[in-house]
Amino acid sequence: MSGAVRLYGRRTELEAVAALSGRVRSGRGGALLIAAEPGLGRTALLRRAAADFGAGPVLHTRAVPAESRLPYSALHALLCAAGGAGPAGVPSSGLAPGALLELLRSRAAGRPLLVCVDDAHLWDDRSRAALGFAARRPDALSAVGLLLTTAAHRAQDPDLAGLPVVRPGPLPEHAAGELLDELTEEGADPAVRQALLHEAEGNPALLKALLGRLSPAQLSGHAPLPRPLADGDALLL
Repeated sequence: MSGAVRLYGRRTELEAVAALSGRVRSGRGGALLIAAEPGLGRTALLRRAAADFGAGPVLHTRAVPAESRLPYSALHALLCAAGGAGPAGVPSSGLAPGALLELLRSRAAGRPLLVCVDDAHLWDDRSRAALGFAARRPDALSAVGLLLTTAAHRAQDPDLAGLPVVRPGPLPEHAAGELLDELTEEGADPAVRQALLHEAEGNPALLKALLGRLSPAQLSGHAPLPRPLADGDALLL
């Protein structure tokens, strides 16, 4: 996961992520939950955090909805991402509350470790409970950071309750405009540009999807825009 990830209108969120990374670099543990609606950039924030970390290994995993009913399937995926962990690493009959803490500390081996979990709300129940247990004990994590994302309406789930939370909202118009200008290399007709910004309502993923539907002639204002500009396919983020 290399290369800069440029984000617009996310200063508060980036500062929170940087604070977590700073704790981990200094040898302390911590956790942060990013709760947002689809398309508002929670995955992009994880990618940016991973790209900027640089102090040690980064484990990145995301939920597989098809496995959400398999006990401990998500923890197994996390251990596989860590390398060298086979199925025996996660017992099917039960997991002691502190076991994930021990697994993460062991994987860190004294170095700073950042663990990025995308769509934690889609983890199986037992894995999510173990994840929340570990995330609520930053003092026991020592040099391990847990950066989690979830759907906005799942931020108060009991398994994830009590964690520091940032809630990215729609981009302000100036930030959405900067993103659009970058994507189009400032080549959009002013009226088309305004129509795209109005339709996307600050959702960066939707803005990119709408832009992807336009031909060069439509983008430059030489051909009419599709109507509706955002159809069902564009709204499936």
